Amino acid sequence: MLIQRFPPSPILYPYIDGILVQEDFSQTNFANRNPVKVLPTSMTVIGIQYGQPMNRLENNAAVSMGSSGITGLHATVKEYVSTGAIGTIIIPFKPGGLSHFTKYPLHEFQNVDVSLELVFPGRSVREMEEKLIGASGAEERVGIVQQFLIAMLRSKEEDRLIALAARQIMIHQGALSIERLAAQLYMSKRTLERQFNALIGASPKRFASIVRFQHTIELRNAGYDYLDIVQACGYTDHAHFAKDFRAFAGCSPEQFFRSEVQPELKKSFNESEAASRSNQHLYF
Repeated sequence: MLIQRFPPSPILYPYIDGILVQEDFSQTNFANRNPVKVLPTSMTVIGIQYGQPMNRLENNAAVSMGSSGITGLHATVKEYVSTGAIGTIIIPFKPGGLSHFTKYPLHEFQNVDVSLELVFPGRSVREMEEKLIGASGAEERVGIVQQFLIAMLRSKEEDRLIALAARQIMIHQGALSIERLAAQLYMSKRTLERQFNALIGASPKRFASIVRFQHTIELRNAGYDYLDIVQACGYTDHAHFAKDFRAFAGCSPEQFFRSEVQPELKKSFNESEAASRSNQHLYF
């Protein structure tokens, strides 16, 4: 499987975390390909298919997906499986980044997959998809997608306080009091929650929980034992940590870290740009 990562253009840099192109056109791989498990993440993601459609697995059934869509911030594991040749462009947005491209509050995308044609002008989406199919390679496809995003960029003043709140949560790895954060920003907790939900796509508490979950993975991969993780992340005990971890990952920490499903995707998403605080673990 070919996975390439491209930096965003300077115009899009404040809003997106890079662009990934994932391709696998080998016929021999289709029958044996495992479902891809997508972990809870604090990012909203656009996925655009130019290969065969992907299916989403729900309750042991495959649900056909459209050619392009938005996956909002989600707090449970999602599973996807290809139906043939893979050709996908993935655009992870920085916290609040998508709000600069759509009039809809981001909490409306939480835990759902939404067709791009329901969010952006259908004609523009279809033209972009047609250009992708006819493109000669990954670099040209990335250029087509960036042109589309720049055309959709809305003239909107950034809510600096909410962006600052999201950054503070990420800096503290999710381990901070939302009440104290609201007080530091000189706003009520209710106002912070309402504005954060609209701009980021989840409540501050939910966002912080996902960031903390991601941090537990970073610490374990760095060699920390479970007791150190419990203490570093502010859990009351191992049972509290294991319960939260299972709620997000769908399995115990021990089962998760033994898993080697889709190792090439795990390496691409979880190890590239390791120094970037906006980088998130997506696949396992």
